[in-house]
Amino acid sequence: MLEKFRELYKEKLSVKIVTVILVVFLSVAAMLPIKKIAELLGINIGGNTGINFKVTFGIVFSFFLIGVCTTTVIWLAQKYIHKKPLSELGFSRKIWLHSLIGFILGIIMFSLRYVFFYFNGASVTFTKIISEDVPLITYLSYYLYFFIGFLFWNSFIEEIGMRAYPIQKLKKHINPHIIFTIMGLIFSVFHFVVRDFNLGYFLNLFLYSYIFSLIYYYSNSIWLIIAMHSGSNWVAFSFFGNNNWKLGGLYNTELTGISRWTSDYANVFILFALLLFVVFLNNKGFFRKYFPKTNEIPNTIK
Repeated sequence: MLEKFRELYKEKLSVKIVTVILVVFLSVAAMLPIKKIAELLGINIGGNTGINFKVTFGIVFSFFLIGVCTTTVIWLAQKYIHKKPLSELGFSRKIWLHSLIGFILGIIMFSLRYVFFYFNGASVTFTKIISEDVPLITYLSYYLYFFIGFLFWNSFIEEIGMRAYPIQKLKKHINPHIIFTIMGLIFSVFHFVVRDFNLGYFLNLFLYSYIFSLIYYYSNSIWLIIAMHSGSNWVAFSFFGNNNWKLGGLYNTELTGISRWTSDYANVFILFALLLFVVFLNNKGFFRKYFPKTNEIPNTIK
């Protein structure tokens, strides 16, 4: 029966699209049973996301299981539907180089808005979060979890399911812009499950997703976009983490002297400019030069 389905998958584009979208949704829905079990045990996962994430055993273990389930769904699809290894999704051997480059780019990408705010008259105040009473070994232990168990793990979960898998499976069959748009919408909407809708934040998320999708498509390196995602989140949690030192908080940053509109929408224009810059770099052969022999098909999008 599975062989017949594979034949149908190879022959019909509609089956490919529906299958890939279902796998993506299943990889996200895999968290629901864990969330339900956690609630029965008195663990509130929904109320402990983002900067509100509490570093307790129950929440940390539940978050780890969510990542395992998400990755398992993708792995099962690769093995039994596509008959391909997980490494096909861009797990190149240049882990450290791509990760270092991506992390630095992610930091720059997130920080540009605040550089813009500063040079447009914003007043910036930094307040140290870490108490002098916290032993160094205690803080370093929490920080190690924050860096590996939260930053990397969160980015890995989202990039393998929202970017690498759908792009790799559909890029030969439909215009990649359609994939980027669909996954960008899913990625953005998903972030509002536990928070109120804000158009500026939605557009920011969508453009972040689109840029990560473009870079993955051009480089075929999942390590690069995982690190970029992690670098962006590192700045957010280290300097805008709402006093949560157990989750990497270093300083609380307060900005004054900028309008609400500027705060919500200035970064939309910055990210759009970055998106155009990424396309420009590709057209100039940057990715073919520095990420050689990685794309399985020629880059056809401009």
